[in-house]
Amino acid sequence: MSTDSCIQTMESLPDRPLEGEEKKLVDSILSSIIRPDAVVEEVIAGSKFVAVRAGGRMGLSSLLGARPREYEKNLEHQMMGKDVKQVAGLISRPSPFAISLGIAALNAGNAPDPNHVEPSGFPADDLIARLGKDKITGLVGEFPFTASLKNRVGRLYLFELRDVPGAVPRDQWESVLKRLDVFAVTGTALLTRKMAWFLSRAPQATVIILGPTTPFSPVLFSHGADYLCGSVVTDMEKVAQGIRAGLPFKMVKKNGGVVFTQWEK
Repeated sequence: MSTDSCIQTMESLPDRPLEGEEKKLVDSILSSIIRPDAVVEEVIAGSKFVAVRAGGRMGLSSLLGARPREYEKNLEHQMMGKDVKQVAGLISRPSPFAISLGIAALNAGNAPDPNHVEPSGFPADDLIARLGKDKITGLVGEFPFTASLKNRVGRLYLFELRDVPGAVPRDQWESVLKRLDVFAVTGTALLTRKMAWFLSRAPQATVIILGPTTPFSPVLFSHGADYLCGSVVTDMEKVAQGIRAGLPFKMVKKNGGVVFTQWEK
């Protein structure tokens, strides 16, 4: 499974309003966009990812299988020329496609300068392994490195809504989360309206948010995150081509134009 997957697909989620602790988190993120006035220049929607180009930078978001509803057929074009803050506000809508498009705009508004970004010296799974050595570790989302990570930490618990062998049963999630020393959460949990829930259930753990959907928003540090491990687009055209072709993220990365970086609290 690719890193642009999560605990479920967006198609499996019904439309629903943004509310409770998730709304508080999203409102905080939206109110602190680094470049809120950057103008959206282009929206690229493929089968796996959506990208927004604004102010000379590009933000990405997984679609998790979401497609525009009939009433959203022109949504991409309607967002052209609007500022990042307006488009990022789509996160508050109940539609899965709109949420993903909003996250991509948010990420464009928060994207570090690609000319000055410091690439991570090691991948996110190495960070998890280092922090989780001989410790109880949790992982939201089944990543390609899941199997190998099991041998690099004290004990690994996988949180998945899909039927995945070895995943923690849902009725045991809260009790297991309270025991974690290290907790890695895919950035797509923002899309599935579960990020705030996960962060609030493991306050004792060192928390890593990872994956190409992860926003570089300092607000996440005040909500429990200790590390943000995300991607920065350095060649927008190469990445756009990969998204239009429907490539999984590992292939987009292989084609170049993306670097990984880490922020620490």
